[in-house]
Amino acid sequence: MDRRDAVKRVAILMGGALSASTLSVMLDSCSQAPKKGSGTQFTEDEKSMVDRMSDIIIPKTDTPGAKEAGVPAFIVMMMQECYPEKDQQQFHDGLAAFDSRCRKQYKKSFLELSPEKQTEALTQLDKDVLGKNKGQFKDLAFYRRLKELTLLGFFTSKPGATETLRYVQVPGHYDGCVDYHKGDKAWAT
Repeated sequence: MDRRDAVKRVAILMGGALSASTLSVMLDSCSQAPKKGSGTQFTEDEKSMVDRMSDIIIPKTDTPGAKEAGVPAFIVMMMQECYPEKDQQQFHDGLAAFDSRCRKQYKKSFLELSPEKQTEALTQLDKDVLGKNKGQFKDLAFYRRLKELTLLGFFTSKPGATETLRYVQVPGHYDGCVDYHKGDKAWAT
């Protein structure tokens, strides 16, 4: 199976949680040589913000969270190697706008907030960007991409696929009628 087919199948498995723009970038990157050294570099604060935000989106429970699955590094790599400079800049601008919003609302930067306040700020951002009033927050639209990449990175990681979803390394015969029992995990394979 080639990468393009794998990406399409992951999108279907995730219930269409990826937007057309994210799929387009991923599929286009299959045919383009990766840019080296020309991507916008992330500062340590930006990396820390991505780390904390992805950890809030998929926290560690009885299964690994985004941080344990290496999702923050995946997001940075995807932004640097797969997205055009315009999208990279929008992502950096969005992180700065979100941090500015936290400074106005909480009088501290996002990274200086308590874990509870960070969760509160990110929950409000989620409602604003993905909720009913989503068109009003164009400077914070980076969050949609962050959430998409968090989901993609997590569910295609080893912990996401093998510990969160049901996983069979070498599937046997096809059985189109498998009983579902309340609480069963979704299938990774």
